[in-house]
Amino acid sequence: MASPPPRRLSLGSFRPRTFEEIIGQPTAITRLRRFLDGARNGLVVPPHMIFHGAPGVGKTSAARVFARETLGDRYDRDFSELNPWDDRSPAAIYRLFEQSRTAPQGGAPFRILHIDEADALTPEAQASLRPALEREESYSVYILSVNDLDRVAKQVQSRCVVLEFKPLGPADMRRTLALALERTPFQLDEATLGAIVERSHGIPREAIKLLLEEGGARHSAA
Repeated sequence: MASPPPRRLSLGSFRPRTFEEIIGQPTAITRLRRFLDGARNGLVVPPHMIFHGAPGVGKTSAARVFARETLGDRYDRDFSELNPWDDRSPAAIYRLFEQSRTAPQGGAPFRILHIDEADALTPEAQASLRPALEREESYSVYILSVNDLDRVAKQVQSRCVVLEFKPLGPADMRRTLALALERTPFQLDEATLGAIVERSHGIPREAIKLLLEEGGARHSAA
């Protein structure tokens, strides 16, 4: 019997699935854990949130981990994402608002709606989002991931808790690479790892790209 083909690695293979796997963001993760504790205790609904920082530092991963930890194993029934390639017109944002007014499924305490690259929404689309953020009684928590906080309307910022995600220092980047290597068949020497740390400029996504490039080339040549 032929052996199954090897599992192919992609950027998605390395996304954190727990708070422990999100490295180098202690302030943001501490606050998210506090919101999580309040939600699990049934005492509070977390506020709407803005995650801001450079592309590739882990904002989307943090949103998904928070949803998984808060909503449970079947979190995907009550977790929705609006991606940069989706319809993001004012009408689409208003439809998202209408969805947020419906009760969650399967016993979840609330819905979580994640808008990725929300700073790229037009001023009109951001204005359409404001009624959802202003609604005091809602079934939904919004998380907005943004690369440039200055492009988000002050009226939107003022209705959210703003959490900063920073580029990683060299030690945290080394930890990120060590964790990633455990999920691969690659063997990389210290010089190569040091070069990846230097070239990635503190951005985990860039480090993983370089890891796949270096590891894949060397593994195939071995």
